[in-house]
Amino acid sequence: MSAPSQISDTIRLVIADDIPLFREMLVHTLEEEEDIEIIAHASNGLEAVEACRLHRPHIILLDVEMPKMNGVEATKVIRAECPQTRVVILTAYEDDQLILELIQAGATGYLVKDTHVDEVVKAIRVAHDGESLIQPRVAQKILKMMVAMPSAGNDVNKAVQEKLERLTAREREVLEGIAKGLNNKELAELFCIGHTTVKTHVNRMMQKLELRDRVEAVLFALEAGLVEK
Repeated sequence: MSAPSQISDTIRLVIADDIPLFREMLVHTLEEEEDIEIIAHASNGLEAVEACRLHRPHIILLDVEMPKMNGVEATKVIRAECPQTRVVILTAYEDDQLILELIQAGATGYLVKDTHVDEVVKAIRVAHDGESLIQPRVAQKILKMMVAMPSAGNDVNKAVQEKLERLTAREREVLEGIAKGLNNKELAELFCIGHTTVKTHVNRMMQKLELRDRVEAVLFALEAGLVEK
């Protein structure tokens, strides 16, 4: 298991999956992490939403295909009613349209179930630190879908370029790094600067571009032509 990140409190986690064996495996594995407390688990979408309403967790690890309410609808409700709860999707499905719908609904991370448990733990910690984690193969799907979408015209391109001009050179480099899938630690190592400095650059870049999270940053970088299509 990877070492815990430097966080100030225990991560309160809800696990929602309709397959009992898989759900219990996650509970058994994640409860060994000293910085993670599993406060509830759910077997369908309605239970997942209710668990968030009742317990107000930091993170919910959510499957997509569940009875009573699917993951997309559950994500929308959770993000609307429990905005402090961040949704990390863990599913067997890699359907392109589904991925886009979940990201648009407010999911912070998207992992597939063949992911090593260390990556699941990392995603939980990254989400708790206020960042997003999308596996590279999933990120590529998102980028391809964005490329395939029709352009809204020159006005949008002009607006994107105007926003891009707000950034300092370092903030632009940070944006490009995020678009390539780098986390804050990797950005710090790349630019030989401290973790706190990286967070400052990321936060300022997000504010200037009016972005909510790193997923939106990747999409913006694509629109701005900062990543290969």
